[in-house]
Amino acid sequence: MPSLSEDLQEVRSRAEVCLYSGGRVVEVRAGVMAMANLSLPPCSKYRHIAAETMVTENSFGSNRKETLASLQRLSTALNILEKYGCNLTNPNRPKYWRTVKHNNPVFRATVDAIQGGRAVLCLYGYSNQQADGLSFPDDVTDPDVGRVAAVTLEVMSLRIELEMLIKETHPHPEFYERIIPTLRHKDVGLNTDAVIFQSSSSSGHSKGQTKSLAFPLHHHSSRKSSHSLSIQVSSTSSNKHPG
Repeated sequence: MPSLSEDLQEVRSRAEVCLYSGGRVVEVRAGVMAMANLSLPPCSKYRHIAAETMVTENSFGSNRKETLASLQRLSTALNILEKYGCNLTNPNRPKYWRTVKHNNPVFRATVDAIQGGRAVLCLYGYSNQQADGLSFPDDVTDPDVGRVAAVTLEVMSLRIELEMLIKETHPHPEFYERIIPTLRHKDVGLNTDAVIFQSSSSSGHSKGQTKSLAFPLHHHSSRKSSHSLSIQVSSTSSNKHPG
């Protein structure tokens, strides 16, 4: 029985060839999905792009909701990077394929707004830093479509993985929960500490005797509302990632 690494290599090879040889879109997507679903951590799955570093450096927030919002921005940028890659592997490349301009509003709002975006473009071949953008070296007449396809495939796969994380359909979310701790807490409002607090307060314990370990609880001032305590999540500055 083949190992996961062998499965990855087989899936990768088929999808890469399909991508740069003008294969059907449905076949490329099937290969990308198979790669994204493999039970391997990002550090083992991706060998061209620094996937794990990109995810950690672009995830912000003190809770799961905020973190997923930041990963959505990363996913959007990957989608644009994917288009750059597909344009280069396409036999009918756009007229101005050799350069990426910094003043392009889409580039500026997506790719240039994340950590690692320009590094992916460099892997595509945009290695010349110019005053107004990035370009291929003058002595390069055509992009290396095999290499571009390999990088683009990884960009596609990482984007799919992020989308599955956001939609909570990822088959192996634990790989990302290990590197982004805020993803581990899915339902803060249903935390068992809150249940313990509620039952203990109704049984006559004083307000100061029971505390939630997960987050501060705010008591109602009125006795009438003591049976329906509201739970409010308060994020502390010490838990926030730098934004």
